[in-house]
Amino acid sequence: MLSTALFISCTSEEKAPVVSSKPEPKKVMQPFRYHKAIEVKPGLTLDIVSWGRGSNSVGGYLVLRSDSTHMSYRSIAGELDGKIVDAWDMDLDSDGNPELYIQSKGEGEGSYLSMYIYEYSEGGSNQQIRFPDLSGSLKKGYKGNDSVYVKEGKLMREFPLFSTGDSASKATGEIRKLEYSLRSNSLNVREIDDQLKTEN
Repeated sequence: MLSTALFISCTSEEKAPVVSSKPEPKKVMQPFRYHKAIEVKPGLTLDIVSWGRGSNSVGGYLVLRSDSTHMSYRSIAGELDGKIVDAWDMDLDSDGNPELYIQSKGEGEGSYLSMYIYEYSEGGSNQQIRFPDLSGSLKKGYKGNDSVYVKEGKLMREFPLFSTGDSASKATGEIRKLEYSLRSNSLNVREIDDQLKTEN
């Protein structure tokens, strides 16, 4: 009788329901809207923060540089157009000084791209690098909806093309592909040869 009771007790414990709880996404306290920490190397972290009250289409951003190895703490502030989509660091010109890239996009139809780029020296000083506007033939058929990514150490950008001959401005089904290179703190852009490819 005792063994049966023990068996029932063990069996009921095994059948007890397992409660799985998903961790809730971290919320950023108002007036902050976005936060990402990028560890450039051990002891050196960049915190990217966006903030603002009222309109969601404009605001401000902060870059907080924490160098705990050398006990050096610096910050950058700027006006932000749209919402931050992503931020990352890379050394596009391979000069040993990493750049910080902050990507944002506007709201509504078009969702136009904005980029905020800074190159940091070993000592912590920074220089802003201007992201060039589209001009001439590169702007033809552009209506936003950009995709920016890094491929094989290169900064890439692509976007769908729209017809320009009428007010309806319909998508043509083609996309333009651009590659950016960095020389002497200046970004240069070129169109990839196979830039007009049909969207799948």
